[in-house]
Amino acid sequence: MALNDELYSRLVNLYQDLDDQQIHQLNARVILLLSEAVSDSLVIEKIIDQVEAENKSPKK
Repeated sequence: MALNDELYSRLVNLYQDLDDQQIHQLNARVILLLSEAVSDSLVIEKIIDQVEAENKSPKK
């Protein structure tokens, strides 16, 4: 599912004026809430696999 512009904007706005620690706390909270909403553990595993693969790919 592609993020629409409004949702993307809302996510970006969450991070404005936050320091690194607050960003990490916000990320953790968002991840926990999303994982509670997505009840299919296979979906969560696929997302983690995708993020791991993207993180290991060479940076451009």
